[in-house]
Amino acid sequence: MKDEIKSEVRQLPFMLGKVAGGLMAVIGFGGTVMALTRQQHYSTSGLVVYVLTGIVGLALFILSSRLMAGDSGKADGTEATTKKKVKTSALSWVIFLVIAALFIAIILIVAG
Repeated sequence: MKDEIKSEVRQLPFMLGKVAGGLMAVIGFGGTVMALTRQQHYSTSGLVVYVLTGIVGLALFILSSRLMAGDSGKADGTEATTKKKVKTSALSWVIFLVIAALFIAIILIVAG
């Protein structure tokens, strides 16, 4: 049980990075959609900030996901299999896309 806890503690920074990256991406791309659809005269600088926030968030999410998948096998002394890496990556992407879809749906409901 101690080994499992140590393994999860080692993966915690990567999970927090994925959460932060996912939130940044959702806020950035959601803000871009909101600025383009709700405002008649949007500022280009504000739009660039939203787009850059989304891109940085997506990059942080991908980087954290890959680091976590690569580190998951090293934590317990065994090399992570390709199947385990794909499973970890697929689960992260599904969670990310569901949160993004919910955020965009809420924005469209509130804007409508």
